[in-house]
Amino acid sequence: MPFNLFGLYLSMNYRYFLASFLFVFLSFNAVKAQAVISEKQAERAIKKEQRQLKRMNRQYTDSLTYKAEYYQYMLLEDLDTRNFENLGWWQYQYNYYNSIIESAPENLTGKALIVDRFAKNVIVLMVSMLRRVYDIEANRPAAIRDIPAVVFLLMLRTIVHPEDYVAYLAVISYSSKMEDYGTALFYVEALLENGYTDLDTLGALPETGLLRIMPEYQALLEVYLNKGLYGIREEDS
Repeated sequence: MPFNLFGLYLSMNYRYFLASFLFVFLSFNAVKAQAVISEKQAERAIKKEQRQLKRMNRQYTDSLTYKAEYYQYMLLEDLDTRNFENLGWWQYQYNYYNSIIESAPENLTGKALIVDRFAKNVIVLMVSMLRRVYDIEANRPAAIRDIPAVVFLLMLRTIVHPEDYVAYLAVISYSSKMEDYGTALFYVEALLENGYTDLDTLGALPETGLLRIMPEYQALLEVYLNKGLYGIREEDS
């Protein structure tokens, strides 16, 4: 008798049990299907990002090639016209890309890494281009050497490589020789601002005898190096 009652119970609740079973079965498969879909979507997103990065990398590579040609053209134009007024444009170019590098956080990835590498490559491009052109101009025979062009290139070297101390010293010496003491003092200050401390070399620089006894020159030594008259510390005198 109990058996018949149980069978009757099952018969009466068959649809309920079937619906419950189907609900659990379908729910499990829905979760599994959703997981598969999410995994596929993640794979597609990764592949899409990889394609975007490759395309972006190609674009920046092409842009770097264009930059090389454009900077070369601008440099030759400036040399031909002795366009010292365009030094500000070159300063802007350097500052723009250098600011990208300095503001970049550590452990860059993806697009930010490509932009950072591009900025570094642009600065390397500028430095190498200037060195190459400078070597050509500076090593010409003295009779045909274009001194203003050489000085222009030296000034540019201080812009794209702020710790190129040799360039600063050469500009200071030449400006003093031409009695352009305003320019000489400007580059003395820029030299000291960028960490130069070799007073022996600075004091022995050719053509700078009159420059070194100027009050403005002495004031720069005092401000940046805490030196007294003619580069001697007051406490050492």
